[in-house]
Amino acid sequence: MNITPTMRALVWSTSVLALTIGPTFAQQISGTPGSLSATTTIDGKYLPNPPAPFGGTINMDAKGSKPYWPPTVVPPKAAPNVLLMSFLR
Repeated sequence: MNITPTMRALVWSTSVLALTIGPTFAQQISGTPGSLSATTTIDGKYLPNPPAPFGGTINMDAKGSKPYWPPTVVPPKAAPNVLLMSFLR
């Protein structure tokens, strides 16, 4: 599939519009980091969102190890619903 200049301009203008339409949100973690109930909001600068670093401890036995669950990613309040489609051949 050839990308025409019109398609390129449409993608560029859509990207600029998406970045300037709403307020900027910083990534925030709610709850205790590492717990199952922790959530984080995404800022939308990267797709897919980069994975959270592992915050637990892995030792040779379970007694010395500390579990860690990455926070559940949730959109910021009033975020628009967006569907991304990729047409790769």
